[in-house]
Amino acid sequence: MAVLNGERMHDTMERLLPGARSAALLWQGAAVLGGAALGAGQVYGGAAPFGLALVIGCPPSYCLAAALGTLAAGLAFQPMLLGVKLAVAAVASAAVRRLIDGRPGAGALAGCLTLTAAQVLQIVLAGGLFNPGQTVTVGCTALLAAVFGWAFAHFPAREPRGVCLWLAVATACLQRCAVGPLAPGLALAAGAGLCAAIGGTLEQTAVLSIALAAAITASGPTLAYAALAVALGSLAASCLCPGERGRCAGVFAAGCTAGALAAPDAVSVLPLAVSAGVGVVAALAVPGSVLHKIFPPPAPPVQTQGLGGAARKLSAVADTLSDIADTVNAVCQRQLPPKGETFDFVVEQVARTTCQSCTRRSRCWVRGYATAMDGLYHLKPTLESKGRVEVEDLPGQLAGCIHPADLCTAANHGYRLWRSRRQTRARAVTLRAALTEQYSALAGALAQLAGKLGQAGLPDPRREARVAQLFAELGLDALECSVTADLAGRLTVNVTICRTRFTPDEVAGLTDEMTRICRRDMDTPEITHCRTVTMLCFGEKPLFTVEFGAAAHAAGGQSVSGDALDQFCDTSGRAQMLLCDGMGTGRAAAVDGQMAAKLTAQLLRAGFAAESAARLVNVALGLKGAEQEAGATLDLLTVDLYTGRAGLFKAGAAPSFLVRGGVPRMLDGASLPMGVLDSLVGRSTTFALDAGDWVVLVSDGALTDGSDWLMQQLQLCAKLGHTPKQAAETVADAAARRAGAKQDDITVAVLAMGRAG
Repeated sequence: MAVLNGERMHDTMERLLPGARSAALLWQGAAVLGGAALGAGQVYGGAAPFGLALVIGCPPSYCLAAALGTLAAGLAFQPMLLGVKLAVAAVASAAVRRLIDGRPGAGALAGCLTLTAAQVLQIVLAGGLFNPGQTVTVGCTALLAAVFGWAFAHFPAREPRGVCLWLAVATACLQRCAVGPLAPGLALAAGAGLCAAIGGTLEQTAVLSIALAAAITASGPTLAYAALAVALGSLAASCLCPGERGRCAGVFAAGCTAGALAAPDAVSVLPLAVSAGVGVVAALAVPGSVLHKIFPPPAPPVQTQGLGGAARKLSAVADTLSDIADTVNAVCQRQLPPKGETFDFVVEQVARTTCQSCTRRSRCWVRGYATAMDGLYHLKPTLESKGRVEVEDLPGQLAGCIHPADLCTAANHGYRLWRSRRQTRARAVTLRAALTEQYSALAGALAQLAGKLGQAGLPDPRREARVAQLFAELGLDALECSVTADLAGRLTVNVTICRTRFTPDEVAGLTDEMTRICRRDMDTPEITHCRTVTMLCFGEKPLFTVEFGAAAHAAGGQSVSGDALDQFCDTSGRAQMLLCDGMGTGRAAAVDGQMAAKLTAQLLRAGFAAESAARLVNVALGLKGAEQEAGATLDLLTVDLYTGRAGLFKAGAAPSFLVRGGVPRMLDGASLPMGVLDSLVGRSTTFALDAGDWVVLVSDGALTDGSDWLMQQLQLCAKLGHTPKQAAETVADAAARRAGAKQDDITVAVLAMGRAG
């Protein structure tokens, strides 16, 4: 009956899980082969613990198969008495685990006690003769079997610790299969160590190399020099060129050669050379995808994970704001004009207030409906032109009305209400457009900031410790200290200390010390004092430097100019030059120009890109100009001082000029000023700059006589070797003289590129 039930259960399993029986048989066969392979292994002193350890640590369903393999290997490859004892111990351990208690501890207790009892029985049967060497071998076998059995159970092969354990055991067992100069265990150790150097970290390589060297030495003490050579080669490859296959192999070979100097004689070098060569060939044949699975990249540091989380949150907020803007626009575009926003509202107002109580209502609105409606719609042109209608303005269709004055009063009141509704809706439409545009601009800006955060560099703990130690030695304990490298490898050092004032000499000394510590050419720090703390930000010195120059003339001798200029270098190694020209001249234009320039500069310093900053400023100017005309042009030049890459963004601005090799050329882009339309219409241009190049921004007042004479003036300034300040003043003075009485606000700004010393 039990047999029938077992067959029925197997049939059901095969029907539910096709191939399950074949897979189970394969696993049982693997357990037999594993027991046979491990049961044949030995370590120094003749101990053979690995087969029994497998029986103790494997799952209970495979312990009988593992015991069978261990029994066969013990009888075939181990000394007769030790093989018999191991076979009995393995069977006892498997029987206890399968029939009584499946836990590894029970198996270890049964196997070790059986092995000890067999040794005691041998001593008794031998007449009490005590063989110290054999007794120690059996004792070491029992102890090591318990230890490795516990390790097999708790360190599965899918974990890095389990991989290291199984590689060490396989290395020790394979030493029994040496063929001539080839030592398979040594070849496995060499291949595994080189794979770790190529795909793993230095820590992983060190742990694996130590474990494999111990396994080689334990299985064959005469190969201790070879174990040293393989470990030395693996560690050297991981330290000097991690992840590079060819160079790792070369450094590994050099390390093995250095380790071979410890060999007792020249003949002993042959097993190391042959086995290490086989291991190198095998390691180079392993695909990269396999190495990535075995040695996954380490988790990023906590700080990077935090920045990554912040980047994801910012990106999600940006997507939400963008969706809100799209939804609001879509809903508003699909809505029909609300009730009360067509001229029918005026007609209904007249009919409700004047005609409803009139005695001739039926005559006018039943028999003469078409005539009455035609007459009331004829009032629309008069109301739109004069704002009100008088009795003499009534058309002929309404000549029969017996209450003309009341009709005019109702029409005037209804028209005022109708116009108020239209104005309210127009204002709501303007505000809605500004709101959705602001949402879209903020979404774009946040998405860019999220991208920057997501690409934030990794911290450098060693340099952080040295920087913190520097400030501690100066008596300024760092409240916060970070050293990070971006994707381009550039270092940034941020230090926060208690509020402290520094003299220029002290700042220069700090910069020199930071250069020495970081081993990079660091630039003068940006120092920010905030309440009770002082923040210092050191960055690598850029490849280029810039020199600014500017000159301005207000129109008609006025005290204020409608042009606003700002020139600065930010903490990200970028030079910024922006010029805003308010519409018109005088104070009104100055308000718009200064507002646009100030907002744009603040957004740029906060990390916003040029177009995002311009869109937000466009919304602000649009809201300001809802009641009165307002607007400003924008010229924005951004130069990356590390690469020389420049971007020029224009919104309604006058042409700009690039002077290279003393020859100017015009940079133009058709666009509209900010604050004119709901959405910004700008134009971006990118180009490369080098040392000696000039970029010149001008307001439209400098181009009264066109651009040809200005380009000639710039060419002359370049030939005379003017500084940017001298060139800007020369061009501005010449433009003011040529403009004469029709002078507009004039501003000339020059940026000159130089090479950092």
